[in-house]
Amino acid sequence: MKKPNWRNWIENKNDCKAWLDSYINKEIIVKSEGNEKLHYNKAEHNANLSNWLNSKQDDLRTLFDDVFYDWVINSSYYASYHAALALVSKLKFKSKSHAATLCFIIYYYFHDNKLLEKEHLEIVANALNKDDIEIITNSKSLRERASYNIDESFEKGIADDVRKNSLNFINKVRGILEL
Repeated sequence: MKKPNWRNWIENKNDCKAWLDSYINKEIIVKSEGNEKLHYNKAEHNANLSNWLNSKQDDLRTLFDDVFYDWVINSSYYASYHAALALVSKLKFKSKSHAATLCFIIYYYFHDNKLLEKEHLEIVANALNKDDIEIITNSKSLRERASYNIDESFEKGIADDVRKNSLNFINKVRGILEL
């Protein structure tokens, strides 16, 4: 089978279903007890950390002569990831891979019952894409260490966007889970 492409899954329900069936056949997605509340609680836990870190950047700069927007981004992504796992768990499944999780959500929550929109899928896809996370969080150590003001504001902007999108997605998941 070719490399998974989540954008194709959005456009082509049959392709998404074929990948989903493959993940189930390979036992990457398996039946389980519903633990959606535990995953959702973990999502909120990470979102709370992200919000706290974001609000404490001035204090952290004073203490360490550095800012930690990369950790705002990381904790926001983990919040979205656990919210996604809560959706999988609501239907009594668990997933052993990020791609399988995204495929499951696209099929059941986008194609099957239209509870999520493309913008929500984009949030989940970004949260599950390890390469994107590494690029963003490592950017500081590559060339931004000199800490020009424009670089810090760029990183702050990314952190704000990721955090807000994550909170949007978590709130949407809360409604789907009826918590």
